Amino acid sequence: MRARALRRFHLSPLLSFHLSVRVRLTLWYSATILITLFAFGWSLHSNAQVQLSTNTINSQAETQLDQDIVRLTTTYEQALLAGQPPASQHISLSTKEIVLLLRSDGSILDTRGPLTNTAIQQLQAKAKSGHALFTLTLPQIQHQSHTWEWWNSTNEYQVFIAPISHKDTRIAILVVGLPHENRTPTHFFWFVYDMIFFLISIIGGYILARYAMRPVRIITKMANEINATDLRRRLHLQRRDEIGELAATFDQMLTRLEAAFKRQTQFTADASHELRTPLTIINLEINRALTQHQTPEEYHQILEQIQSENERMTVMVNSLLLLARADTEQMALHREKVDLSDLALASVERLLPLAHQSQITLSTGDLPELLATGDPHYLNRMLTNLLENAIKYTTGIGKRVHVSLACDQEQWGVIRVQDDGPGIAEEHLPYLFDRFYRVDKARTRKQKEQATTLPHREEPGGTGLGLAIAQWIAQAHGGEIRVESEIGSGSTFEVRLPLLKQE
Repeated sequence: MRARALRRFHLSPLLSFHLSVRVRLTLWYSATILITLFAFGWSLHSNAQVQLSTNTINSQAETQLDQDIVRLTTTYEQALLAGQPPASQHISLSTKEIVLLLRSDGSILDTRGPLTNTAIQQLQAKAKSGHALFTLTLPQIQHQSHTWEWWNSTNEYQVFIAPISHKDTRIAILVVGLPHENRTPTHFFWFVYDMIFFLISIIGGYILARYAMRPVRIITKMANEINATDLRRRLHLQRRDEIGELAATFDQMLTRLEAAFKRQTQFTADASHELRTPLTIINLEINRALTQHQTPEEYHQILEQIQSENERMTVMVNSLLLLARADTEQMALHREKVDLSDLALASVERLLPLAHQSQITLSTGDLPELLATGDPHYLNRMLTNLLENAIKYTTGIGKRVHVSLACDQEQWGVIRVQDDGPGIAEEHLPYLFDRFYRVDKARTRKQKEQATTLPHREEPGGTGLGLAIAQWIAQAHGGEIRVESEIGSGSTFEVRLPLLKQE
């Protein structure tokens, strides 16, 4: 089974490569070029065969021309000696063969074949010049009947001039001509081939591009249709190419956006709920003070309650403002060299009265001197949040909160906050640092009611934002927070911060 999994692992990238858009485009145009080269070679071979056939036909035409000259010379000589008109002689000629019989002075005795006046004048001029064998281009003689003969028609004639003599006296001049077999115009074939393969390339490329870009159109259509209230749609394209990677990335982006919108919606609902409670209490107390006659002591108690709820809202709003600025990276840390042991001791001393009042033993373990770079105010707030959170959830169940400091590989300073409280179930651990997230909301509300009887103190943990702020502070200093917990055995929060390099 493992070997099968390894084969899948090794074959998957290869399969993905062969199915990529780049490879398919390359294969398509490689096939087009291969077909073009094959057609080019075939056309060269065909052209060579045609030229060879043309040369053979022309050789046969020259032989026929020699035979016709002998035959025509004999026929015309007999007719002239017998006093018969040359035009009345029955002479069989091949297609397009021309015959012109002239007197010695150049006047016309007989014409045969498709001759025009211009052609006759050209032949008469050649006869006077004494040429015997020559090639002559004659004007277009007649309309070609075949559709494709326009590129194969020729006016080049192989012309032979032979004098007709009797007893050493020239009695006539015979002009005989046969058309040259035209060589195939290769430029026409190349033009046709180029147009055919050009069209094939365009059509094939368009089809391939249309098929390859179809998912892009789907993505574009979905992107135009999706809004903030409908982020559950996904493409789910089963493709192993660049378009498939794009679709998978688009789906992942939608998943992140959906999660972000859910968090934002939940955050808004939680913040509204948290602020509504103190506002309701304040409104009720004010109405009670305005509608009922109270003693000075009762008025004083009402004002204290209003002040307590106002301070709680102030802490919550300040915490929300801090996290909002942190999200937009607008928080500026005033970094300096700090000793983590001093910060731990200061936080423990500050919270000792709260621990005694809650009947919790707040103890410290090893606190070696560890130097780091950070903002003392925010680092102190991070430790305070963790300690307050541990004291709050240990009250009434456990009896001990322990703080220790250690060094890991001379690179990390590790601050541990341990308690023997009720512990946290495993399903809550991934969401523990989310804003307004509480493991036990009923217990939290009860502890908030108890907190109103304690001296005034800043309670970010009581708003469900303390751990979120602590996590941001740790990450802003290049560190992290980890948590280990087990039901009935307490919890351990571990903060890891980078240490200064020692000289």
